[in-house]
Amino acid sequence: MTGTKAGDVDTTVLNLNDVTFRRGETQILHGIDLSIGRGEHWVLIGPNGAGKSTILSFASAQVFPTSGTVDILGQRMGRVELQALRRHIGHVNPRHPLRSNLSVREVVLTGLTGTIERPFRWEPSPEEIAKAEGLIAEVGLSSRADAGWKILSQGERGRALVARALIADPQLLLFDEPNMLKGDTYRASYLQCTDFKLAA
Repeated sequence: MTGTKAGDVDTTVLNLNDVTFRRGETQILHGIDLSIGRGEHWVLIGPNGAGKSTILSFASAQVFPTSGTVDILGQRMGRVELQALRRHIGHVNPRHPLRSNLSVREVVLTGLTGTIERPFRWEPSPEEIAKAEGLIAEVGLSSRADAGWKILSQGERGRALVARALIADPQLLLFDEPNMLKGDTYRASYLQCTDFKLAA
């Protein structure tokens, strides 16, 4: 794991303490300690199966550790309403587990609700729709705003997920496998857009 500071660090935004994670009989992580402060940019480096994406799943408040504690933005997992916490986290995950065929616009708007699917009976405001449209334009998908998720290319999905991650002005921005944006003319600017980033 490597990190670089960008300015003074006065707040811990992510803290993993003695974290262990198992899937069945397989131990994925054991005794992990990690503390990241505001203004720090981190990259997790390691071979496939080393647990990089699992650490990001803790940081995005998606998965609980088998043991140990995870504190995100001053909130401890298990003691906070997770959906509310997720609204402050932008997560670009190439394995985004969307099952329905939401349009690009709808996918981007779910970044405001902290959900994968669009919540039942939730309607975005005109201002929220305008913000989504602006981000969709920034990532070059205006002509695809109404296209369904299932027909998008991998690159188009990656761009849509970047817009989704940014729409709520996240305090924490996570990139899982950022190389999926390799060669994308938008990639560099997005990697500079927030005070705290963790990439794996």
